[in-house]
Amino acid sequence: MVWSRRGSWILAAVVALAWAPAALATTVVPVADADLVSTATAIVIADVTAIESRWDPATRRIFTVITLDVRDSLKGEIPLGPLTIRQLGGRVAGMQAWVEGSPEFTVGERVLVFLSRNADGTLRVAHLYQGKFSIVTDLQTGASHAVRAPGRHVHVLGRGAAAMERRPLADFLRDIRLHVGRGPRGTAAPSQVPPASASGQVTEVQSSFVFLDVPARWFEPDSGVGIPMRVNGSEPVAPTSGLGQVRDGYGAWNAVAGSALRYVDGGSTDARGFAFDGVNTISFGDPLGQLDPPTNCTGTLGLGGYFRDDTQTRVVNGQTFSRILEGDVVFNDGWAGCGFYETYANLAEVATHELGHVLGLGHSTNPDATMYAFAHFDGRGAALRDDDRAGVTFAYPAPTLTVQRIGSGTVTSNPAGIACGSDCTESYAPGTAVTLMAAPAAGSAFGGWSGACSGTGTCSVTLSASTSVTASFVGGLSVAITAPANGATVSGTVTVSMAASGGSGGYTYRLAVDGATAFTGSTPSFAWNTSGVAAGTHTLAATVTDSGGRTATSSITVTVSNGASALRVAMTTPSAGATVSGVVWVTVWVDGATAPSTVTLSVSGTVVKSQTSSSMPMTLDWNSRLTPDGIKTLTVSARDAAGNTGSASLSVTVANGTTPPPPLTARFMSPANGATVSGTVTVGMEVGGASGASNTFRLTIDGTLASTQTVTGTTASFAWNTSALANGSHTLALRASDAAGRTATATITVTVQNTTSPPPPPPPPPTGGTLNVAMTSPGAGSTVSGVVWVTIWVNGASGASTVTLSAGGTVVKTQTSSSMPMTLDWDSRLTPNGAQTLTAGARDATGNTGSASINVTVANSGAPPPPPAQLTVSFTSPANGATVSGTVTVGMAVSGATGSTSFQLAIDGATVSAQTVTGTTATYAWNTTAVANGNHTLTVGAVDAGGHSASATITVTVNNQAAPPPPPAGGTLSIAFTAPGEGATVTGTVWMVIWVNGASGSSNTFTVSVGSTLIRTQTTGGANVSIPWDTIGFANGPQTINVTVRDATGNTGSGARSVTVAN
Repeated sequence: MVWSRRGSWILAAVVALAWAPAALATTVVPVADADLVSTATAIVIADVTAIESRWDPATRRIFTVITLDVRDSLKGEIPLGPLTIRQLGGRVAGMQAWVEGSPEFTVGERVLVFLSRNADGTLRVAHLYQGKFSIVTDLQTGASHAVRAPGRHVHVLGRGAAAMERRPLADFLRDIRLHVGRGPRGTAAPSQVPPASASGQVTEVQSSFVFLDVPARWFEPDSGVGIPMRVNGSEPVAPTSGLGQVRDGYGAWNAVAGSALRYVDGGSTDARGFAFDGVNTISFGDPLGQLDPPTNCTGTLGLGGYFRDDTQTRVVNGQTFSRILEGDVVFNDGWAGCGFYETYANLAEVATHELGHVLGLGHSTNPDATMYAFAHFDGRGAALRDDDRAGVTFAYPAPTLTVQRIGSGTVTSNPAGIACGSDCTESYAPGTAVTLMAAPAAGSAFGGWSGACSGTGTCSVTLSASTSVTASFVGGLSVAITAPANGATVSGTVTVSMAASGGSGGYTYRLAVDGATAFTGSTPSFAWNTSGVAAGTHTLAATVTDSGGRTATSSITVTVSNGASALRVAMTTPSAGATVSGVVWVTVWVDGATAPSTVTLSVSGTVVKSQTSSSMPMTLDWNSRLTPDGIKTLTVSARDAAGNTGSASLSVTVANGTTPPPPLTARFMSPANGATVSGTVTVGMEVGGASGASNTFRLTIDGTLASTQTVTGTTASFAWNTSALANGSHTLALRASDAAGRTATATITVTVQNTTSPPPPPPPPPTGGTLNVAMTSPGAGSTVSGVVWVTIWVNGASGASTVTLSAGGTVVKTQTSSSMPMTLDWDSRLTPNGAQTLTAGARDATGNTGSASINVTVANSGAPPPPPAQLTVSFTSPANGATVSGTVTVGMAVSGATGSTSFQLAIDGATVSAQTVTGTTATYAWNTTAVANGNHTLTVGAVDAGGHSASATITVTVNNQAAPPPPPAGGTLSIAFTAPGEGATVTGTVWMVIWVNGASGSSNTFTVSVGSTLIRTQTTGGANVSIPWDTIGFANGPQTINVTVRDATGNTGSGARSVTVAN
């Protein structure tokens, strides 16, 4: 029988080895039909109309009252109509009790039941499951059958009754009536079950009378505490039979090597039967009348099981177990003379089997095992087999002591077992006191213990759980990988820990995976994402270098075993079922990926955006106005660098109220396609069907970017100096994009035909120069005015050349280019009238120089123009010192510019925008959610067509969410959650946002677990981290999120958050 305090649900689990999630087995000898009929008080055919469980505080038991509507009475003269029967077990107010082998009922089914009497006169089903049949009708033939389901985890003597039984109803009823006719028919005079109100019982209406299995174990052996069992010595057979066999059963389970389980003989007790009374009891003779007595040596021999609390769980060997609180065994009476219990070994085998169920062991699939479903009675008595021992060591592993040795030396133990060198791990019984002794090798000294011991003397530990100790021997430089263990099986992200000793200190660590460097640094740990390597065996090699340049290496092998699970992908905005319009920002998270990941966003099968990033979340913009109104499915597909994939979908309603805008078009207004051009040509560009307030034009000539402009209108122009290119055919390509992110392209081909021929070979270079430099315009001795274009050729240069033009000794222009000729503009109005010498000096990429000069006459009428105004640049928005959030328009403006202006915007030193415009302003839409909350620096640089430059800087504060709560008092580092909230109810995938305060250094390592299950270890350079948690794999009900953090200098902190899982 099982009792359990349950949460909101029970998770059925399948356990490896000898484990089944049963709580208890019932040992039976199948009862023949004739014996069922002869011993039954009544036999009826009835419909199940109601099921109500009741908690009886007086007896500390749960009973279930099943109401039947009697349709036919085959024995006992039961009147037609309502009849109540009472079964031990049920569910009330969060508690559960169950007798394995009980008949199961469901409201609405028709049943054939054999009934016997409880001690108080009420009726129950005779011989547990053997006395109940379900009546079913074959829908094809219309024939009715009586079906008897076998009791789960029933220990059967003889195998005939283990299978599902199905009998034609008419034949079975005829046989029953024949058996009834051979004996006295009698009358049942049934005693109806009194109402619960008569005895103050707590009730709960049920739709069925069944039990959900959950694996369970005792937690006490984990701390070296034995399980005390007591025998009810007042039972008639106890003093002379049974005590020795029960003690043999204790000894059999206690003798399993490698198991922490210990039964303790607690002596005698007055407690008896199955009751949640705080005593682990072994009873003889069914003292509470819970079992039907045997008939003709058939029936139930004994029960063994436990009471459990499903709100307390513990993970052992990867399996989650509920906690066993109490266990009982009952041997039925009435078996004298049947040949079962008269043999000492037979009773010892049954006792050992039932004590195995008290431990939580189910039935083994190995026919030779003592925990097999069928008794052997082969003289084995209390002996166990390999499968029995494997089951108990799986659930109750003995604690191990592991010694990690660093440097040269050995460690031995008392009691014996550890001899490290060769044997560094041993199992001991819980509570064993072990003393470790360290002996350094020649040339080394013992540096001390770490882990469970400290200091340099002997190390003494008392084992209540598996324990690790590190012995460090100093002298020569050495390194060891302390985690994971050599030969371990790993998955997900694993922390690889290294430890060095000896040498001159100042260690630098290098970790290689299969010979490829994975990490180099001064910290002795590394978060290794095993999903980046194939499943199988891999070699981890640690190399340490000290400040004197000496090195040491150490290696281990591990087995990577990651499941074939796909990437976990989630969309957090928009929400499922939302109504959207305009430009929608879709926020996508990808978990478990090998960076970077490429995310593709589709709307009802049409791809609208693709983006690649190594950081999460990713935010993709979707112009919903290009999608027809109505319900649409958003799908995001992700692929990481290792080829792993995943996807997520949700539905939204598009409601823009308008038809989609026309497609975007782009064209050249001038020159015409195929035209012949020369000199400086105006390239006219135009877009059609644009959405939004601005359009960007990007012009390339022969694939080289010539101009990028963002304008508020639909046209733009560019002054193209064709003399910079060779005569012949050239391709102009336009790419235009509107504010909605749509793009369009256009291409034309023109022929450049300039009359200026290449210059004659230049004169020899002047003394001291190696480059040939020539000016081909203006001509030597010419008269010039206004803006003069000076054409310069450089011959023999390596790479790009920088040309400086001077007029009368004053530098007027500097320009760098890899192609010739170079054309420099000179405003002669800023140079006095009269004879002037133009000098062009050149320097190439390797430092070679050269120069050339010509004389010209400057003749400008009127006074010279004033010098140009100084170029300035400023931010028009946001204001310096402002607090911003969401998407912010960054406005930039220049004054004093000559010609077009190029703006370059950087945020915290990283360039985010580069634009060339014909006007004096530019804007940039900055999504502030991509950066952390806090202060950020915006810097704009501007360069005009005259080469003048200026810059400006402002500081703003980003605040996209509430700041983390103030840190709690105490502790080196303080931890705070901003999501989920304290006491929140969570479902599906939950993103946990965690902050650390007071950290030092450049990195913080967060480790998050729920209960005892590790969720993730993640290292970041910031003060906060977002980690997803898939709650589907966790039990519904209260859960605790635990987080620890370690900064770059070794400071630590921890915190917790309570939530309720409700999937």
